[in-house]
Amino acid sequence: MRPITVLRAIWSALCTGASALSLVLAALCYTNPHYPPLYLIDIFTLPLLTATVALVVAFWLMREKAAWRLGFVAAGAWLLALWPQAFPPQTPVDTKSPTVRVMFSNLYIFNRDPARLLDWVGSEKPDIVATVENLTDPDEAPMVDKAYPYHSKHRDTVVYSRYPILSAHHGDTEYSFDMFDIRTPQGLMHLAVVHLCQPRLTSHECQSSQMTRLRQDIGADERPDTLMVGDFNSSLSAYLLQDFARDMKFRPVAAPTGTWPALLPGALRIGIDNAFAGSHFSLSHRQVGPDNGSDHRPILIDVRRVN
Repeated sequence: MRPITVLRAIWSALCTGASALSLVLAALCYTNPHYPPLYLIDIFTLPLLTATVALVVAFWLMREKAAWRLGFVAAGAWLLALWPQAFPPQTPVDTKSPTVRVMFSNLYIFNRDPARLLDWVGSEKPDIVATVENLTDPDEAPMVDKAYPYHSKHRDTVVYSRYPILSAHHGDTEYSFDMFDIRTPQGLMHLAVVHLCQPRLTSHECQSSQMTRLRQDIGADERPDTLMVGDFNSSLSAYLLQDFARDMKFRPVAAPTGTWPALLPGALRIGIDNAFAGSHFSLSHRQVGPDNGSDHRPILIDVRRVN
């Protein structure tokens, strides 16, 4: 057999193997097995889908028929795995209910110019701005003006609001959870702001522990009127967030584009900045904001009362 023929056969086998590996990973993500080493696959669903589509196009251009066809199946499997993140259902809204616009941003503790977020705040005019990794003194922040007369700070979590913040309670040390009771035109809103720890390749015990605490710290009577936003260090394709939403009777807002790392295109970013709503709210019109110097991009959502 000629060397060029051997090399060609090896190359085709490698291409087909790459598509096969992608299909196996997509199947694991879709079935959502509860094993820590596979948890990171769940989180990276969107960029892995994007990479698989790129491979399919490349293999098609190179006329690697078996590879691109298998890759096409793998891309479909990745899309199914992404479905809970990109297309979660929402409850029909009360069309007469006013909309409350809520922005969330992880400002990044080493961000040298966190005030760049103000450009997007000024253009979108949210009613409530929730931030984490915010070291700004809220009394000196440029957002504290006639538009946002109410603010509350605990450690590095700061909330600015057009509406009165009635009270707040917080999680214990090393547990980033803050609940703010805000009187909005829709009625009382329990705004929960969270920042979960990062999962590891072999363990997500820290996140699991925090999710357990969230189940305990958001009382059953508070859950229907709770809006939860934050940096979850996990996407909605991962079973920890899916299990949490089911147990709490929360609905996430659709997150078809990611927020981290901020410098990458949307199809390569991971959707780790998310929002969930209790049964009295419906979430829509999620937007991902521009780069503002943080390693995360901010998100903006519309909150409406349900029928």
